[in-house]
Amino acid sequence: MAMEALVDYYRKYEKEVPDFTAVVTLGLQTLQTETFKGRDTLARIHDTPMADLLKMGTPGESLPLKFKKDGTGTLFYVARLKYASDLMYPNALDSGIAIRRHYEPASGGEAAKSFKAGDLVRVVLDFDLTKERRWVAVTDPIPAGLEPVDSWFNTTARDLAGEQQDEEEQGGWVDWWERGGFDHVERHDDRVLLFGTRLAEGHHTFNYVCRATTAGTFRTAPAHAEEMYEPEVFGRTGTDVIEVKP
Repeated sequence: MAMEALVDYYRKYEKEVPDFTAVVTLGLQTLQTETFKGRDTLARIHDTPMADLLKMGTPGESLPLKFKKDGTGTLFYVARLKYASDLMYPNALDSGIAIRRHYEPASGGEAAKSFKAGDLVRVVLDFDLTKERRWVAVTDPIPAGLEPVDSWFNTTARDLAGEQQDEEEQGGWVDWWERGGFDHVERHDDRVLLFGTRLAEGHHTFNYVCRATTAGTFRTAPAHAEEMYEPEVFGRTGTDVIEVKP
């Protein structure tokens, strides 16, 4: 059935043999011009360095990105902007997913930024979604002075680690069915990864436990959440500074 659907699509939308020129412009400047004649599977790729993009306009100016086709055939295209912040302490950003993070004593208490070596620390991630999101991936870097608790050993810390789950899952399978949650978790020495097949609109919370191991002051990179197949929908926390006292 899938192959038949592809054939139907081809017959309806690909009847014309490509014979056109495509032009990509940003504002008044041309980024790329390509000629397409006949059928092939070769993608024409053009990369524009960020330094060149910044020269095309003034800070805060909005420039239209346009794809124009002259001729017959169908033009397929995709545009993606890749960048990295050069700020030492970036602020939180909500681009479709609002995410917040705080640290608190695992035994209970208010959010804190200072702990003693040996303390168990609960990391709490809060998400607020304005609509349902699919295939959500979250990366939460762990401060260098903390280590995630291993849940394999028979200790009190293991019992606390056993609570590392989406709080909504505790409501039972009905709540999970209605609201979704994080159905896959990976714990690494330097980060925790979460994956959610479906997250319903509204508020979601996930928490996990770490142990403060090394004295010092540590800067933590922002936690980042995005839709895996639509990475332009994302969010991040701000930078945190955690202190571990001897």
